[in-house]
Order: sequence, then structure tokens, then C-alpha cells
Amino acid sequence: MLSMPRPVVPSCLGMLRKIAILGANGFVGRHVLKLAVSRGIETVGVVRSESGFAHVRALGGVPARVADLEEAQTRTLIPLLRGCDGVIYTASVTTGAEVLDRTDPKGLRNVLSACQEAGVSRVLFYSGLGIAHYGMTRYCTSAYFLAKMAGEVALLRSGVSATVFRPSYIFGHGDEFLTPLLGRMSTENVIEIPGDGSYRLQPVSVEDAARATLGALERTDVSPRVIDLVGPEIVSYRALIGRIAALSGKSVLIQERSIDESFVMARASGYFGLSPTDLDCLLCDEVGDPGPVATLGGSPLVGLDAVIGRTLAALRASGGAGG
Repeated sequence: MLSMPRPVVPSCLGMLRKIAILGANGFVGRHVLKLAVSRGIETVGVVRSESGFAHVRALGGVPARVADLEEAQTRTLIPLLRGCDGVIYTASVTTGAEVLDRTDPKGLRNVLSACQEAGVSRVLFYSGLGIAHYGMTRYCTSAYFLAKMAGEVALLRSGVSATVFRPSYIFGHGDEFLTPLLGRMSTENVIEIPGDGSYRLQPVSVEDAARATLGALERTDVSPRVIDLVGPEIVSYRALIGRIAALSGKSVLIQERSIDESFVMARASGYFGLSPTDLDCLLCDEVGDPGPVATLGGSPLVGLDAVIGRTLAALRASGGAGG
């Protein structure tokens, strides 16, 4: 159980000397780790697998492995967390498939307890962009967004200096949305979509996400802050497919399927790799202000065409998409 909140005095303002990343072998975690190491920041990378452990070490981080985020495991992290200027939590708010209430952020609360004991001053949590309209719109009202909301509450009550990122889609080679879509469009001339595709996205590059993450830990004020992690351009899903087609030099036909039928397929076996939760996120039509992300990152945000172009080039170089 998390103890009563008590303020933690920041150990470092501005320059980061040491940080820790929960979920360091995930898509975002890897990029934050690589950027931090390149800046000379000692970076503890917490992972669950042996392969993740090896990957953190190969990138120059200090690897730490926990089998889960139960209290017995997270307490083993306390010695490694001591001296950290901040902890970045990109892992799920749940501790495993056996958890009955998947909206209970027990793992996050255990990590926060370890942070308090280690004297960590700042924690950044990756949440979800749809939370602001939970209970107000259909696709934002799901167990996924409720779990993220519960995580935010646990963090904001913890007593540490809290930053919450609510990301739209984070794009880059190896992501779970753009990369599979590019691969699909490289082999298919007809792309099926749920509904009419008018729902909007505001993708942000993984490089900008990583820069903003470190920038958020460097901010000198300690008040809680919630930031929409979004890119510089709002685009509908239909228009995104058109942009990809134009940049890859392909002609594709968009075919619509009813949203209800798409969810039936997603529940049965997946809708082109998307789960019902994935469809909720795609259809939630959430956008935000990109200004704070650019400010935290310290540079103009990467444009959507550039992100698509870089990802397409990397995918082709790896043999994952046709030319």
C-alpha cells in the first residue's frame, strides 16, 4: 500500500544526472533511453525480460530486471532509484493478465512507493489522450481509459512532482500503428477502414516524444502538470492513408466497413491487428495543443510528412515494405 503522501524535495533542478525508465524496452522507452545516454545521463532501464535487459545494456543504460510490478519486486529497485532526478513510467498501469480489476494501478502505486523511499523527486507518467472526455464520448469511455485515469489519480496523490503525458499516436519505425499500416499498404491495393475515416489523429514523432520527456523532467517548477503529447498537425484517418499513399507512390482504394462490424471482428480475432481497445483509441477523435511539447523539447516539432517518410525509408531498408 502507498503511504500517506509526503512532499519530496527535488534533488536537482534543470540538468539531469540520473533517471530511471520503467518499460525501457518498449517503443518509447528505447528512444528515451538512447537520447538520455547520448546526453550523458546515467539511465536505469527497468525491464521484465532477459532480452530487454540485454538491449538496455547494449544501448548504454544500467539494466534492471523485475518479473512484475508487485511490491516485492519493486522494492528491489530502491537502491537503483536512489539519486535519480526523475522516473519515467511507460509501462502498463496493470501488473499482469491475472489482475481481476485491470483498472487498478497497483503496479504504479508500488513504483511510487519505491520512489518515495528512494527520495525520487519527479515522476512522469504516460497516460492517454482520451481521458479528458471519459464518460462524455463513447470511445473515450472504456476500461483502457479508466485504467489510465486511475494511474493519473495515483500519481497526483503520491506527493512527488508529477507530470502526466496524454499521447496521441507516437509514430516512428517499429511503432504499433504507423509501421504495420505502412506494411499493409505496401502489399494491399484496397485498404479497409472502420467507418468513414473522418475521425482525427494528431501523431507525434517518437523523437519529439523523447525530447519532451527529458524536457519535462528538467523543468524547474514542481507543480503537477498534464500535457497533451501531440504533433503539429491534425489529420483524419482517411487523409492519413492518402498522405501515406502519396508519399509511397502508390494508388490505394479505401473501403469502409461499419464501425459495429469492425468491433465484432476485433473482439473475435482482431481487426487487421487491432483489438477493441485499439479501435476505441483510433475512433476517439481526440486532439490537443502541440505548443507545450515543442517548448519542452526545445525545437520545432517534426512534420507529419517527415515522420511518415523516415518510417517508410527505415521499413524499406529493413525489407519490411516494398519499393
